[in-house]
Amino acid sequence: MRLATTLAGPMDHLAFLLPSTMILFAITFLAVGWSGPKSARAWGLAFLFGALGFIAPILPLPFALQSLLANAAFLVSFYCYGDALLLHFRAPRMIAPRIIFALLAYAMVIVAVEGFASLPLELTVADISVAILLGVPLASVIWRAHTLPDRVLVAVAGIVVLDIIVRLFIFNVLVGISPALSDFAASSYAYYNQVAVGVLSVGFALAAMGSIVSQMLAGYRSAAERDPLTGLLNRRGFDAVAAPMTPMGQGAAILLVDVDRFKLINDDFGHEAGDLVLAGLADILRSILPGTAVISRFGGEEFAVLIPRLSMAEAGALAHGIRLACSERDWRLCGVDRLVTLCVGVSLVLSEEPNWKAAFKRADSALYAAKDDGRDRVMFAKPDAYLAIERAA
Repeated sequence: MRLATTLAGPMDHLAFLLPSTMILFAITFLAVGWSGPKSARAWGLAFLFGALGFIAPILPLPFALQSLLANAAFLVSFYCYGDALLLHFRAPRMIAPRIIFALLAYAMVIVAVEGFASLPLELTVADISVAILLGVPLASVIWRAHTLPDRVLVAVAGIVVLDIIVRLFIFNVLVGISPALSDFAASSYAYYNQVAVGVLSVGFALAAMGSIVSQMLAGYRSAAERDPLTGLLNRRGFDAVAAPMTPMGQGAAILLVDVDRFKLINDDFGHEAGDLVLAGLADILRSILPGTAVISRFGGEEFAVLIPRLSMAEAGALAHGIRLACSERDWRLCGVDRLVTLCVGVSLVLSEEPNWKAAFKRADSALYAAKDDGRDRVMFAKPDAYLAIERAA
């Protein structure tokens, strides 16, 4: 993993080009991570220490000290690569075990350099160590990669680990390396290392940046489609999720839920109490409705629910479950010391309807019919009438 101290021809340019490129990557990632994801900061530190590892051998230092400084930088670099993967995929970071391993690996490098002065032993210890520092985090996140950018990142990380192992086998076992530390500069290992790392570092940086940008965009999109108070979908999010769930001929149920006299709750107990009631109702909806339900806060105190492949009887039972859970809940913890009730308008998406919007209008009309009928009601919308569903349904 060390740079040659004396390079000729193209290698002279590569000696400066590679660390310069890695420093540019480091600055880019650190800038993104300044107010962005923590993983970007970890990528930035990884490339920064990687650049230091390639700069160390051209510093005016004794060869052994150059070697120790370079290996220390590479161990820190690959620790940060692994940390970046774990942060990006929200996996357990295993900080203490990885730090202890890195320290033990460096102790073995010191023994190889100062004790045995053996280049093959030094390269073996260093290469195996950095492969483990990246490989173990990679193994723990590989099944978390669900999007294409994340899978590309995992694949490139796997190629980096594979390259280290293959390089070590070829040059330590098949080709052979001079045992003298001073012969590293002229070895074919040094040349291959420069070229391989140059190519892979670019691929690694692009894959990491693509995955980070994809994750950030997904976060922005989620924030744009979520209601910040309840964590449910907003109107825009409901439309985006519900549209592909109601293909013609497969049907669905629409439930519109509205808190009765919600303005009086705000007026009598304050807007903070009103917000807590809405958050509590969101919890009720999550607890009662099936996992297939698309739940949203459409605005104010109105919630919209779409449940695919549901009959009228099943929709009515769920609607009454929501109504009863709300009226029976003790809202005093939210600062409201009186009964909170709601109405539910229910409608079915007919098999001949291309989407949920016509059913939504019927459910909305049923909701207003429930309000007119005295509130604390569940009303089902038929194509030509409204039907009050029995409370015992």
